[in-house]
Amino acid sequence: MQITVEEKQPSLVIKLAGHMGHASVNELRRVFDEWLAKGSQNFIVDMGGLQYINSAGLRCFFEVSKKINALKGKLLFCGIQSEVRQIFDVSGFTSLFSICDTVESAAKQI
Repeated sequence: MQITVEEKQPSLVIKLAGHMGHASVNELRRVFDEWLAKGSQNFIVDMGGLQYINSAGLRCFFEVSKKINALKGKLLFCGIQSEVRQIFDVSGFTSLFSICDTVESAAKQI
């Protein structure tokens, strides 16, 4: 999985591409922890290039969301493709998180 980070004040955009599995989850956690330590509180996860996510990826987002919520920050998702969207729907994540079509529409909710 490729992870790209872009600062777009007042949020941080994390773009994901490829397959999110057990091997890539630790790297994503490290990225979130690094930016949380730097004081970032608002995150937009652009999943437009993400083709697959497994339970470890879902758990990562759930754990990160608890950290962000404790800081009164926001975690939003956008660009979710159909296969990943189905996994979000089946797991109940669609009702847990704010999901937008684009980075721009997510940024308006921050």
